[in-house]
Parts: sequence; structure tokens; C-alpha cells
Amino acid sequence: MKKFIIKWLIFAGIIMATCYLPGVQVENFAFAMLIALALTIINMFIKPIVKLLTFPINIFTFGLFNLLLNFGILYAVSYFIPQYRLENTLSAFIASIIIAISYCVLKKI
Repeated sequence: MKKFIIKWLIFAGIIMATCYLPGVQVENFAFAMLIALALTIINMFIKPIVKLLTFPINIFTFGLFNLLLNFGILYAVSYFIPQYRLENTLSAFIASIIIAISYCVLKKI
């Protein structure tokens, strides 16, 4: 349990770090923790189903469709949590790449 809380806090810190990109805003650290929890739940339960359904597209694009999938998930989270704003598409795409890489690294620890 302690390991989960530490990973959750680190992931929330990474989400707060993406706020330095122009067009990405989080009101405070508490909402960053909420966003980290929402992204973790989506990545654990919903993303495997979506990846299974989009498997042919993923093969055709050599896995690059995963970037678009992560981008869409991040925009969905920003839609449901209004304290997380993505105003610039390029910055949101870069933030989704940073968040996806950090989530993979945290999952391996």
C-alpha cells in the first residue's frame, strides 16, 4: 500500500510538471492527484479493452496509434475534470507522451 501511495504522489508530481508546457494547466496538487488516479484507473481497466478493439489499426501503424490513444484519454480526463485544462493541442500531445512514458516507468518499479 505504501508503494502505491508513493507511485501515486510521483505520478501527480509528473502531471504537475507538465503544467510548465504552454496551454496545460492544473489548479493545484490535489487535482493533480485526482487526475493521476483517474488516469491510473483508465489505464488499468478501459485502455486494455480499447487497445484490443484497435489492434488492427495498431498493427497497420506500427504502434503509433497508441500515441493518439493516449492523447484521447488525456483529453477525456480534461473534459471530465474541468480543473485540468488543455488549451494547446501540441502541448497536450507532448504532455500525453511525457505522461505515458512516466506511467510505463512507474509501472515497472
